[in-house]
Amino acid sequence: MLDLSYLSDDIGNGPSLVLSDRAVRKLEDSFLFLKEKTGVYVDLYGKTRIYPEHQKILIKYLESQNKDDDISAFVAFLLSSISQDEVIIADGD
Repeated sequence: MLDLSYLSDDIGNGPSLVLSDRAVRKLEDSFLFLKEKTGVYVDLYGKTRIYPEHQKILIKYLESQNKDDDISAFVAFLLSSISQDEVIIADGD
């Protein structure tokens, strides 16, 4: 499972997204692509900061993939975050 929230949300009432293990498996290739491009890897068992420039890379990669509901929800969350210039915290377990 991967919990996504905004870094600026210190009281827990901002936008968030919880990705199931099944959804995370669908996104693993995009996380590896991000690591290849930037050196940043979304740690599925720790915390990772995903900056707006990194979010754009993920979106560009995912746009070329078959979208299902999980991927669409993740892309929508990224687009919302970028529009607000937010850093995402990805908290794996």
